[in-house]
Amino acid sequence: MLVLNESSLAQLTDWTALIDQMIKTMIVYENGDFVMPDRVSMGFANNTLLLMPAQSGKYFSTKLVSLFPENPSRNEPVIKGMVLLNNAETGQPLAILNGAKLTAIRTAAVSAAGIRYTTPGDVSSLGLIGAGVQGMHQVLAACVVRPIRNIYILDKIPERANSFIACLRSSLPEVQMHLVSSVEELTEKSQVIITATNSNKPVLPDDASLLLNKHIIAIGSYKPQMREIPDVLFTLLDHCFVDVPFALEESGDLIHPIEMGLLLQKQVTPLGALIRGKVQIDIAGTTLFKSVGMALFDLFTSQWFFEKAMRLDAGEQVSF
Repeated sequence: MLVLNESSLAQLTDWTALIDQMIKTMIVYENGDFVMPDRVSMGFANNTLLLMPAQSGKYFSTKLVSLFPENPSRNEPVIKGMVLLNNAETGQPLAILNGAKLTAIRTAAVSAAGIRYTTPGDVSSLGLIGAGVQGMHQVLAACVVRPIRNIYILDKIPERANSFIACLRSSLPEVQMHLVSSVEELTEKSQVIITATNSNKPVLPDDASLLLNKHIIAIGSYKPQMREIPDVLFTLLDHCFVDVPFALEESGDLIHPIEMGLLLQKQVTPLGALIRGKVQIDIAGTTLFKSVGMALFDLFTSQWFFEKAMRLDAGEQVSF
């Protein structure tokens, strides 16, 4: 069985190919060519344990992942876990992949797909709220699909933001990095804004004039009590794009505005429908793409890494 640790996944990563793979996954989801039960979620204290299986084609996968929101204060990552990939014909285990790294990569690739389809092709400024592991991958993927020249970064821990910028500069030497002191400054200067926090209250300004014609990618809220998006944003939208419709049941960023009458369920549209040309939007106006993730993304990401690793003889083979 193949083992792909964090280092192996990093070395194998090809952002353009992985973004295309996530677009393919959303089309598969639209077509219904898969098996994916609801993910099992167990909460204890402020932490979450998720079990996420899925099958499509030649493979099935199972992800076991934990989210510990207080881990940054312990100098530990929020997300830890693993993905097991199996042969769908025999059940044979094929690979174990580092779940935290795979989740960060596939989440960023999904967001980049959102940027590709909901923003003008010439946007050059990016704002990031939340300078953690997810944020790092989000920025790297975003810079693949758009000619980003300036990145504005805000984090509640300034020291972490400074370290974040230092790490990014080695990967993106041509891009200017800016540490900002307020969300208003970040919003004013950024065309595309990614929110990657575990906040229970909106992190963007509740000011329509600041949010007009901005392009929001929201990835942080995965529970009903968690919110990153302010009420006023929904007054500027014709559509709210999501990676999967069950975001309506999971994320406070959608549950709250629907309960308040600020957003109609018919406005919530899978990004796959936009990819396939079923809906049209004005990408010059305000847009929102809300991502909560799904097991099918993990399956197609682990499949991509497994097949590439086998071609290149990467990773480590172990007896099991």
